[in-house]
Amino acid sequence: MRSVYRIIGLFLLLTTHLSGQNITGYIYDESTQEILPGVNVYYKNPSGMHGTVSDANGFYELAVPNEEVTLTFSFLGYQTQTIPFAVAQNQHRSFNIYLKQQTNLMDEVVVSVGRYEQKLSDITVSMELLKPSDINKQMVTDLSGALAKVSGVDITDRQPSIRGGSGWTYGVGSRSLIMVDGMSVLTPGSGEINWNVVPMENAEQIEVIKGASSVLYGSSALNGLINVRTKRPGLEPVTRITTSLGIYGNPENSDYIWWDRSFWKDGKYPVEGLFRRNILSGIRNPIYNNVELSHTRRINDLDVSAGINYFTDEGYRSGNYTKRFRINGNITYHDPRVHGLNYGLNANFLSNDYAGFFIWRSADEPYKQSPLANMGRQANNFFIDPFLNYTNEEKRTTHRFKSRIYHQGNQIVSTPTNKSIVDIANNMGFDYNSIPEITDLVTNWQSELLPLVVPHLPEVLNGDVNGLMNEVKQLGNRFFPSATSADYMDLISWVMGNTPLPTSSDDVLPWLINSMTPKEKENPGTDKTTSYYLDYQFTKNFDHSRITTGATYEHIHANSNVTGVHNSDNIALFAQYDHKFFDKLNVSAGMRLEYYRINDNYREAETSIFGIDAPFKPVFRGGLNYELAEYSYLRASIGQGYRYPSVTEKYILKDIGGVGAFPNHNLKAERGYNAELGIKQGYQIGNLKGFLDGAVFYTRYKDMIEFRFGLFDKQTFDYMESLPDLIRMITSGNGIGIGAQFTNVGRAEIYGVDLSANGIYDFNPDTRFTFNLGYVYTEPRDMDIDELNAKEDANNDLLAMKSKSNNNKYLKYRQKHTIKGIVDFEWKRFSVGANMTWKSKTLAVDYFMVDERDKPQQDLMDYMRSMLFGDLHNYWTKNNDGYFTMDLRMGFKLSKQLTFQAMINNVLNTEYTLRPMDVAPPRTFIFQIAASF
Repeated sequence: MRSVYRIIGLFLLLTTHLSGQNITGYIYDESTQEILPGVNVYYKNPSGMHGTVSDANGFYELAVPNEEVTLTFSFLGYQTQTIPFAVAQNQHRSFNIYLKQQTNLMDEVVVSVGRYEQKLSDITVSMELLKPSDINKQMVTDLSGALAKVSGVDITDRQPSIRGGSGWTYGVGSRSLIMVDGMSVLTPGSGEINWNVVPMENAEQIEVIKGASSVLYGSSALNGLINVRTKRPGLEPVTRITTSLGIYGNPENSDYIWWDRSFWKDGKYPVEGLFRRNILSGIRNPIYNNVELSHTRRINDLDVSAGINYFTDEGYRSGNYTKRFRINGNITYHDPRVHGLNYGLNANFLSNDYAGFFIWRSADEPYKQSPLANMGRQANNFFIDPFLNYTNEEKRTTHRFKSRIYHQGNQIVSTPTNKSIVDIANNMGFDYNSIPEITDLVTNWQSELLPLVVPHLPEVLNGDVNGLMNEVKQLGNRFFPSATSADYMDLISWVMGNTPLPTSSDDVLPWLINSMTPKEKENPGTDKTTSYYLDYQFTKNFDHSRITTGATYEHIHANSNVTGVHNSDNIALFAQYDHKFFDKLNVSAGMRLEYYRINDNYREAETSIFGIDAPFKPVFRGGLNYELAEYSYLRASIGQGYRYPSVTEKYILKDIGGVGAFPNHNLKAERGYNAELGIKQGYQIGNLKGFLDGAVFYTRYKDMIEFRFGLFDKQTFDYMESLPDLIRMITSGNGIGIGAQFTNVGRAEIYGVDLSANGIYDFNPDTRFTFNLGYVYTEPRDMDIDELNAKEDANNDLLAMKSKSNNNKYLKYRQKHTIKGIVDFEWKRFSVGANMTWKSKTLAVDYFMVDERDKPQQDLMDYMRSMLFGDLHNYWTKNNDGYFTMDLRMGFKLSKQLTFQAMINNVLNTEYTLRPMDVAPPRTFIFQIAASF
């Protein structure tokens, strides 16, 4: 990355004056004593501007005339310094200089917008920036925890969304590209983000672009991108060790508690945290612990950095656990034989054992998972990224080669239920003497059950199912007098795990005896994914402009034990032109051509251009930034976005212990555009300085990919949309699956306002107050809602599926209003701070989960929901009214190398949820010790 700084310096340089005297020296960071490569060193005289840039070792050498000159030392992110020199003829002078870091927030340096370094104030799109201090004080265990505090970014069930661009799709197919040092870390094949793979122990800066970024970064950047820049070595080796402990407190409703004092001692936790058996054995509540180690050093011309992370989370919800081990590193060699050349590789290995939480057991037990979704994953990911960078300062050109070899082994293990049939029957109040009667009902259902159903058929055909459901309820109470809906799910899940069912009365007893044998976790085998990636970028700098162009290629090979083998190829060409006019106006324009194919569909990205069907997709963007006055910048941008469906969305079945993601072979790519007009205004009032930022934005999608949740045929993957569909699924013997399928929903638009204010107030050199406030308003609209509602209203089928939980105009899993605030007060070695978040209600969810429509009586779907999810309807109605949360933290620097921090997340113990059955963590206590040496 050091060579990038040289490129920036070339904007200011013309020719070097050749004479017999010169000035040499080294340039350092004043506070860290680290060397600074890429610093601009120049002077002006009547013949023009003359200068150079410091090399990879911070060394500079500049020939000067036989006269007094004033040298300027300029570097982005640092205060510019000017030093007068008088050098006699043929004299050599040596002068080292120490630059101070720029404290003006608007002069921060970012790289994500144009693939090169530029000031935050010069960019043409909205961006949020997190520095190391912002990351460290939050004591997060993965990237999602840090992003959750960023204005305009939402994390719904661990899935990122920028300005409402995404709803909730169980993590698959992200519209926000997640990168580490410019390389995507989305999982090849599924397009989902595994937050565990991001090396937060090495994070130096996080850049969040709000808006379409597909021109430079490709398909998954449709909604924006998040780039994590990692640390690079300085002059001195640096080692940092961080260890933290989190303790989940008791929820406000004590009925939710599923743990007790002996829970750990009985070995009931699926993962074992550090020191759980000794030092921490007295803690009855679930805990998580995190240990991070990072090291950076420079060995002559070799930069070395490495990180190790070990994390375990017992989970505040039963069966919702994580255990990960990650090791990563970087080696960069600055070749002394070729000035401007460096090459090396990054490597990352992740071993990950975890279980998500999808469906709760009931509204009375929201911290317990439904047996239908009792799933765990065991995965190993490994990738290695060779790279090469070459900068020719004379020609002002840069070549960058990046590549990746990736492999993942992903094994899903699940069990239908962890309860025995005896426990289930006892909970339901079952009388074992009734077994013969049940056997008779099952084997002679035509004569025993049909007489109960037939009398109610006329009223059922008229849409009234209450009479039939009462008969079913009475029949259930007859055999299971104390059963709840959750107990029935236990029974159904147990039966699913003990198929095939008996076909005659003589087979029932042997089947029951055999079913008593404990079942091992089901393991369908390991899914393997391999990908190969190559990226080339060429940059040419001129006096006031820059051309960036390049190409990317990715091949994915997915081998699934469930759905077979799939291959995809993605090839793209991109180009962007940036120009600065009058030292005030920055203009940027770019284009990308993207080709994509899956299996034998070689025209997946087909586009009609002047009546010709071309097998690629073109996307364009443009932007400008104009300096209205000092520290006042107006920006505008418009960019197209394009996202092709991932292999998982289109083909691969992900079975999640009864709940799954089902393929849709007809899924098409989604496309759209994003437009924005914004202003950034810096201010300083006495000791208070910072900036205000405001933007209005508009996003539009066509063939938007959303997922529909419901019932599916487990063999054909057909979606159940009516009662005949359900009957066909039952009679076919294919089996019924519960889960999601991705589909194109048509046209959608999202528009709104994004406002933020950042500031620093220095009371004195030892006392500082900082704040970061943000408000985002969004209108996420379905543009085809009138046509859709008319179609759904005309469908009178008893099990007619609807697109969402109500008939309003809004997209699913979005909120209109979000306010976030971060404040911190620092005094000498002591600091205190707080995070605050307020969100309005979720506008709509899936119809299969909740129906918010007014109706005179319950319909068949209401009874089905009650069976599957318990009293979810009333819980959602009561709790989906917006929420406010607050976190409090304090820190103390025990020494220059040692820091202690403590934090209480959700200090008010607010019970809230952004999507049905995903109740957020209760009050959590976190303690952290960090040492640097």
